[in-house]
Amino acid sequence: MALDGRLQTHRGPGAGREDGSSLQGALDGVRDDLGFDTASLFVSGPDGWRLLERRGPTRAWHGVLDPSALEGTPEAAEYTDTRTIPGVGPRLAELGCASVASLPLPDGGRLLLDSSTSGRVGGWVERARPYLQLLSLMSGPPWPAGGALRSHDEVAGLQRIFDACQGIIARQGSTFEELLGEVREAIHADELFLVAERGGELIALASTPDDRVRKLPGKIREELLGPTTSALMEEHVRQLAVSLGIASRAVAAAYGRDAGSIEVLVAGWADGPALSAVSMTLAARAVSTVRAGLAARRDAVKPLDKWQRIRVAGALHDDLTQVVTGAVLELQGLRKAIDHDPGAAAATVESSEGEIRRALSALRDMIRHLESGVSGAGQPEPDDVGRVLEDVAKRWKLPMPELSVEGDLREIPSEVRTIAYQVVREALTNAAKHSGGSKVTVSLAVRATDLTIVVGDHGRGFTRHDKDSAQDDNHFGLGFLRRKVKEAGGHLQVQSRPGVGTRVTAQLPLHEVAS
Repeated sequence: MALDGRLQTHRGPGAGREDGSSLQGALDGVRDDLGFDTASLFVSGPDGWRLLERRGPTRAWHGVLDPSALEGTPEAAEYTDTRTIPGVGPRLAELGCASVASLPLPDGGRLLLDSSTSGRVGGWVERARPYLQLLSLMSGPPWPAGGALRSHDEVAGLQRIFDACQGIIARQGSTFEELLGEVREAIHADELFLVAERGGELIALASTPDDRVRKLPGKIREELLGPTTSALMEEHVRQLAVSLGIASRAVAAAYGRDAGSIEVLVAGWADGPALSAVSMTLAARAVSTVRAGLAARRDAVKPLDKWQRIRVAGALHDDLTQVVTGAVLELQGLRKAIDHDPGAAAATVESSEGEIRRALSALRDMIRHLESGVSGAGQPEPDDVGRVLEDVAKRWKLPMPELSVEGDLREIPSEVRTIAYQVVREALTNAAKHSGGSKVTVSLAVRATDLTIVVGDHGRGFTRHDKDSAQDDNHFGLGFLRRKVKEAGGHLQVQSRPGVGTRVTAQLPLHEVAS
């Protein structure tokens, strides 16, 4: 209903409410109730006013009529005769526009109503003011610097920020500098900084990679500590802008976190308005959240990289170095055999060639695993301890070790079983290379909570001095094995006496360990 009681039913083409849009329906209701022909909703942006929605017929004067044409006039005003509008009024009247009303909306929007017929003085704009104020308060959180999201442009900007954050998280190797750059583009800012604490000092990280890290005065840090709200005081924003050397006309800033260390996102725009407080806070929270995620991922990757290096070193030691060492020993013995036993010499060459080819194949598999990112390196451990003994005995031409097993090895976790077999392999290899004895025993005992492995020989043994010398010569087999057992939650002990022999004992807990 119009204010004079007349029912208004005039709508332009396509102006019906069948589409169910709440925005279009609201514009239709305001236009019809106030007795105008057309309602036009404008929003402000970096490039000036932009028409967001128009309900009603499009007329010739719409090429002239927008909020910028009414500059210098009250934001809330009604003109029953357009000829009274300063400046643009006569031109509107010439184009056929008889009446116009302007209504300010929360956070910088503007609603313009126009008609080809003259309106009546009703004072409805003044009566609408308290309702508009109430809408502004209810349309967003009551934060100090503003109410609702300023416009649909800001909503789109926030969506671009969230898309950028998701992309940064999804990409391996992404950096925080890349995040800042993408967020700056998302909100169409000319400058963007994250002010954060580092070592008790306040530093600023810029979105441009060629910009140096800046240190801010300690006074600013003191004033930024302990925020009581998510929005910064205007005085703090000005201080940050000056300290950062921001040259932009419009500046906005917001805390990225409420507690703990300081994190403040600061943005500047050379032209156009800054983000509203709500949008800026959402942007700051998103940036700080992703920054924390990147830091956590970086910290998590460090031990994984270290473990992968250990795995590669172990695979090289367990397979390649042992094969090469065995081949060298066989070739050394070949000098003696080649003269008095050519057949045995030929068999030795054939055996060494086979071992070296097998090691080369294992090395290629390891490289392929590393290139493809597949976890693990080297050949898989045999699924039976007897095969481990056979493999080592064959490689080093040893008598078959005596084996004793208590319990069912198939019932323990595969990761524990794999490490146990590596203990057996390394201990047998050391016995073959250093003990000089002819008898080696291997025992494995499965208990309720752990697995005990004991490998003993009756060889020459070694002293602490011999052990230190071996470490100096980079013979790190047992040291590497000790570290591997420790990372699995167990412990390894080596006991040796010259002339008596060596005993290697390992205990592994029967819970899942890192593979």
